Amino acid sequence: MKIKDELRERQIAIANDFKSRAQKAEKIIGQLAVCEEKLSALNRSLSAVLLIDVMKAAAAAKYPKVKSAKTAKVVPVMEPPAGRSRRDIVLDLLAREGKPMRISELVEAMKRAGYVFQSKKPFKAVSKLLYNHPKVFKRVKSGTFKAV
Repeated sequence: MKIKDELRERQIAIANDFKSRAQKAEKIIGQLAVCEEKLSALNRSLSAVLLIDVMKAAAAAKYPKVKSAKTAKVVPVMEPPAGRSRRDIVLDLLAREGKPMRISELVEAMKRAGYVFQSKKPFKAVSKLLYNHPKVFKRVKSGTFKAV
């Protein structure tokens, strides 16, 4: 009898624990529903202000469309600077210096001359320019070039 009473008490305690947990879960689900309603209202108001569908924009940002390498186009963030090109500026710097210059020296000289780079990595941009124009720039040694 004593064991049965003990088991019955444990059973009641477990049932009460499940009931309290179920009540807490229902309360949390209710709070989630309220938060989702607020979020959808904010999305609607943001869509109205920005004139775009926020959910579609978020999904597009999260899962961008993959394009093949052949069709991918690079769209410049800014218009290229009016006037002389980067190639012309590098040619002038090399001609003015009269000796071969390292890529880092060229980048620093361009910055001192007031050239504003569009790329985040100017060293790579100048490096690509120099290596991709072998008829204009001659590589003297690794990372050092002169005008042809």
